[in-house]
Amino acid sequence: MQRKIGILGGMGTAAGIYFAQTLVELSSAVRGDVDYPSFVLYSDPLIPSRVDAYLEGTASPLPSIISSIDKLATAGADFGVIICNTAHIYFDEIERDTTLPLINMVDNVVSYLKSGSRAEKVGLLATKATIRSGLYSRYFDGSVDVIVTPNDNDQDLVTSAIFDPEFGIKASGAVVKPQARELIVEVIRRMLRDYGVGKIVLGCTELSMAVREENLLGVEIIDPVKLLARACLRRVGHYKASSLHYI
Repeated sequence: MQRKIGILGGMGTAAGIYFAQTLVELSSAVRGDVDYPSFVLYSDPLIPSRVDAYLEGTASPLPSIISSIDKLATAGADFGVIICNTAHIYFDEIERDTTLPLINMVDNVVSYLKSGSRAEKVGLLATKATIRSGLYSRYFDGSVDVIVTPNDNDQDLVTSAIFDPEFGIKASGAVVKPQARELIVEVIRRMLRDYGVGKIVLGCTELSMAVREENLLGVEIIDPVKLLARACLRRVGHYKASSLHYI
């Protein structure tokens, strides 16, 4: 029997759907419906804000996340993924209080980077909560020379690109508005100029939707969403090796 992937979405909704689409795009040996991986997507947009919970002490997202993962298990998922980088601040607690095996998105990025040829400066674009929590730094732990994050002004631009109620990625659904993408590209350009980073990690699922190139402005783009999709497909035997470049 084919193993079933459990996808917890809703953080945001379009990002969960984008992950499912990526699973389809990277699937191997597809000739018809039966050749695609089996997955169940549970999208709960009412999960409390992970950013506000960490920065402002508002309602914890943990009970809703744990309940949602239990629903994935009830639906027959063999393992699960959480399509939100910031939610991984709470990963240890989530893993402790659920029975469904989970793939850690952040740890998966580190495994990819450790498989590379050398350590170097890595730029990280993410929510303020992910940055301030040191989430990626904890998992990187020596696998790169330096983790570079935007200065306060550029972090505000990243935040606007994600959350602005008029043009932000969370507000625009599946179609990323040009203004949001332009802000992200502007920040990447400055990180290249000012810090000389060799790679950029898109540490927010909304950013994965906005920057789909594997190489932008001469820097390697590391997309945790695509890396996670590859890990899931390997686990169920559907990974397309010819898509190795599509990171």
